[in-house]
Amino acid sequence: MHLEERLEFIDSLASLPLQMAPAIRAFSSPETPPHDINKPSASAMPNTVNVFMPGVSEQIIDDVDLCKLIMQNDASKKFPEDSQLFDWYKHYVNGLGKLGWVIQNRNIQEVTIRKTGLTMDQVALDIAAGMIGANAANILANVGKQAVDAVKNNPGAIKIFERDKKLGTQAKFDVAPVWVDGSGQANMILNCISLDARESTRGILFWKSTRASTTIKSGAVRAYLNTSIFTLVHEKHATRYTQQTDELIEDLGDFD
Repeated sequence: MHLEERLEFIDSLASLPLQMAPAIRAFSSPETPPHDINKPSASAMPNTVNVFMPGVSEQIIDDVDLCKLIMQNDASKKFPEDSQLFDWYKHYVNGLGKLGWVIQNRNIQEVTIRKTGLTMDQVALDIAAGMIGANAANILANVGKQAVDAVKNNPGAIKIFERDKKLGTQAKFDVAPVWVDGSGQANMILNCISLDARESTRGILFWKSTRASTTIKSGAVRAYLNTSIFTLVHEKHATRYTQQTDELIEDLGDFD
């Protein structure tokens, strides 16, 4: 795709909603300690928890958050119904490709998990683990739990994560690991997971299965950021969207 086409695509994307949550993005506060690149961290967005492994810089954190936020928002504007999940996911992933993300493995499936007491983060991390290998999966499971617990214990993060919450329906969510490979490129697993959350009166974040089996629709994609392409379009979408993101992203800080 030519640069002009990528820039035109950014111009076509929907604007982010304003005044939907208080401006509480933690890293905008002077009291927040600087990010330690040697520690894992996380951020919360609508329906999404991004889990950043050790080695991910603050710039990559901001780039990942912004790319995902603007494409999820655009996909939701174009495909708002639960029945349009496949179209939503396809538009979301293809749009990230136009911003510079290179899509590698794809895994779209419907599975039935036979286990009670299952939580939404366990579902997401289990799906992601199948795409990154056993050793990394063990690290991810620990950091992922810390990230989801951090959202649950942060009223501002809960408000952002559950901004689009609709009780008594199917619910989709994403718990996404992000890491830097040996070439210094950002990698991530995109999880788009939909499940029946009607049994939860508190929304998907606090969902826990009470049935003997749970049917889950999931789309998982592994991608890396092509920095040579992203650098060309970064200024364009950063200029358009950065001022709007404070109300829709909560930095959860570093974990020990």
